[in-house]
Amino acid sequence: MGDNGKLVQVYFGPQHPGAPGNIGYKLWLDGERVVRAEVIPGFLHRGFEKMMENRTWEMNITLSYRFCVEDPDPLEIAYALAVEDLFGAEIPENAKYIRMIQAEFSRIASHMFWAHFIGGSTGLRTPAYWAVSAREEILKWFGWYAGHRVYHNISVPGGVRYALPEGFIERTLKVLDFVEKTVRDVEKALIRNSVFKARTIGMGKLSTKEALELGVTGPVLRATGMPYDIRKVKPYLNYDKVDFEVPTGSAGDSYDRCRVRFQEIYQSIKIIRESLSKLDPSEPFRIKLPIVAPAGEGIARVETARGEYVIHIVSTRGRQPYRVRLRSASMPLLTTVVNYIIENEEITIADFPVLLASLDPCAPDLDR
Repeated sequence: MGDNGKLVQVYFGPQHPGAPGNIGYKLWLDGERVVRAEVIPGFLHRGFEKMMENRTWEMNITLSYRFCVEDPDPLEIAYALAVEDLFGAEIPENAKYIRMIQAEFSRIASHMFWAHFIGGSTGLRTPAYWAVSAREEILKWFGWYAGHRVYHNISVPGGVRYALPEGFIERTLKVLDFVEKTVRDVEKALIRNSVFKARTIGMGKLSTKEALELGVTGPVLRATGMPYDIRKVKPYLNYDKVDFEVPTGSAGDSYDRCRVRFQEIYQSIKIIRESLSKLDPSEPFRIKLPIVAPAGEGIARVETARGEYVIHIVSTRGRQPYRVRLRSASMPLLTTVVNYIIENEEITIADFPVLLASLDPCAPDLDR
């Protein structure tokens, strides 16, 4: 407390290097201990849900993936799936596997970006830079295939926008080999480091019951020991036709969350390799949908790098949706989870950026 016996208020972010970007916190400190945290969103002033209600089905593709810049592709795929659900359309097998390759590359790139952030928060800059080099190769691959490095515009209602270029499988496998080798180096240098372990083991613990009550999904939930993954629970695309496991932890702390993410990367690599083996370049990759949608509803649930993402579309028949609603995976991570941990555990001001990084929220997702 301050000299007057009151808690000291400090602002953390959005400029602080330990903040998760485009968001701030007001922290109440008792000495070095954080006793309360109030999230301060609103730095982006977006409003995509309402914007999508005033644009055509095709125009909304370019909005659908902007909710989270770190992992945009599952969101793009979710929008396409919801529109296809509204139309009752079944897309070609090729399109399903290409979307899975797209989504898993996005997951790996997102997890590598996360490794960069938590490496910086724990003072381990070298493996953090290695992680960015792996992400860079994936972005180069996206640029080669789709013409865009960050937002990719690959999945559209009816399938995928681009046919397979010559050498697609060979180049993709080459990227995978580099990424896998780099990820193993990052994992060894980061989560096996004694300093990293001291900063994360036993910090920010959640049980399965607590995580579920707080609305958590994704790696944060799986780190508690619950193997909940939409790709397994309610398979979409062709996730039920490939062999992969759902990594889990047991302690539910910051360290387990980190360990689970690295294991997820190896499973993503496995999914991409198997999906590549099932592609048939001679088969179609897209079907044509009518430009006027029927009246009804479309819904899609996908597994993103941060957990379950849901998009719900309502159509009254026409060229644009009547209502679009998104369920964010990051909302509970930035709100209820942070305060719950602070209230039940001693978290210092030095721990706070590490805690946030271990949760890996996508802050722009709140300003959607």
